[in-house]
Amino acid sequence: MALHIPVMVAEVLEAVDAAHAAHLVDMTLGGGGHAKAMLQVAPAGATLIAIDRDETAIEMARPALAQFESRVAYFHSRFSRLPEILAEAGLEHVDGVLLDAGVSRDQIIDPERGFSFTSEAHLDMRQSRSEPLTAYTVVNDYDPADLGAVMSRTGKVREARRVAARVVAARKTQPITTTAQLAEIIAAAVARPGDRGKHRHPSTEWLMAIRVEVNDEVNELIKGIEAGVRALEPETGRFVVLTWNGLEHRIARRTLRALINPCRCLPTLPCNCGLKPLAKWLVKGASPTEDEVARNPSARSCRLFAVTAA
Repeated sequence: MALHIPVMVAEVLEAVDAAHAAHLVDMTLGGGGHAKAMLQVAPAGATLIAIDRDETAIEMARPALAQFESRVAYFHSRFSRLPEILAEAGLEHVDGVLLDAGVSRDQIIDPERGFSFTSEAHLDMRQSRSEPLTAYTVVNDYDPADLGAVMSRTGKVREARRVAARVVAARKTQPITTTAQLAEIIAAAVARPGDRGKHRHPSTEWLMAIRVEVNDEVNELIKGIEAGVRALEPETGRFVVLTWNGLEHRIARRTLRALINPCRCLPTLPCNCGLKPLAKWLVKGASPTEDEVARNPSARSCRLFAVTAA
């Protein structure tokens, strides 16, 4: 989950090489913390493309970036649309790109969004309220097989079927309308005696699986990483992605590896596929420092991956 307080700022600035960048991209603007830090160390004429699929986030970030207003171009969009955004901005390549995956803290704590297991608001979970699919539709309208597939993203296939069956049984009586209601249904299916008193609610990872479905987060992250790397200035451009959970960590590693080594020819034979590396590793999953985690425990799960253009 991306936080309003920017995480691993020093590490991001070094990895993206903001101090020597003429054109930067923040693919997930959020509260503007990372964007502001990059512009503070970038050369005086450097520009920033700021992207967020949540129009509310863009408006909240504007005050934080007010001193750099003439150097920032805002785009309300999914970050997978980076190629179109760059074309609109008149740029072919950029020097540094940052992608902070997941849902922002501001969205998590907004009770009207329905992300929290305590939320009594209508089941929503959309990062952008302009998009049609909501958690209500996933929970109440998906057929049992599709709902089970959504839940299986937790990696717990057997439990996923049980959770999906419990949800389907509950919705036959009446529609499931709030996240709090859904959380209790899921907890009844998966909670164990030893779970009482644990920091995480038993429904947490299952609610996250629904959120990932609503926002198409898996495909977006893959497309976003690919677009970010392809946008880099050859040989010198830097791409950085911050990930927050096991699913995001795996997607980042797998997608970057495929861009670093796209050849799929047999290693014992000469390469004839013609696919060339697009990037080289800089950082393979760095963690926040102990001091940062002590100041901000929510940063504990964050990992930083970075590459430079080939």
